[in-house]
Amino acid sequence: MNEKDLAQQVLEKVTAATGSKYRVAAVAFVAIVIIGLLIAGYFAWQKHTDTEAKLQQAIVLSQQQAQDKNVLQNKLDLSNQNAEMLANFINKAQTGQVQPINHFTVQAPTVQVAAEDIAKRINDKDPTLPPAAIEKTDNTIVTTNTNKTPQANYDVAVFKNNNYRSWEWSAGYGQHGSDQYIPVELQRNFSKDAAISYEHHFGGNSSGWEIKYT
Repeated sequence: MNEKDLAQQVLEKVTAATGSKYRVAAVAFVAIVIIGLLIAGYFAWQKHTDTEAKLQQAIVLSQQQAQDKNVLQNKLDLSNQNAEMLANFINKAQTGQVQPINHFTVQAPTVQVAAEDIAKRINDKDPTLPPAAIEKTDNTIVTTNTNKTPQANYDVAVFKNNNYRSWEWSAGYGQHGSDQYIPVELQRNFSKDAAISYEHHFGGNSSGWEIKYT
């Protein structure tokens, strides 16, 4: 074997070893990125879950606060649209234009104490309350009614609120064979049973997209 052949063999071995190292480094980098995304996603989801759980706790508001969209928007983290709709609904209920679906009686020295007691029992999932009162919703508001009319003959009202979301988005991780990508989706809700969404795949051997009607 001459010096030229020997040099060629050494070069091939070095190149193979270097390529192998690069492949290992690339795989390690991708693994670290994926693990990082999973950890970040977990903590983001945990924070979101904790925030949602806090917002789902029943709160006591005065009659004036419950009809103020700014108070609702700040205390319940609502959009302007949802806060305005909720304030209008509460106003109708407190003036007797909307009747409650359930009635129950509690013993308390004042209506304020009654409202606070009901909020605590709702948060404790008291099984003696009507199922509608402890049903899981986005928000629960307990308020006193100081402007009673013959049509609104109750002292404390419980409002269970599910928010309307016009826009939603999501992101994640996808794999098809050895092809890895990140799907990002944007959804526009037109009503409770109609929506259009667009999903785009970033990364991988080739990017792709899809559009769906739900």
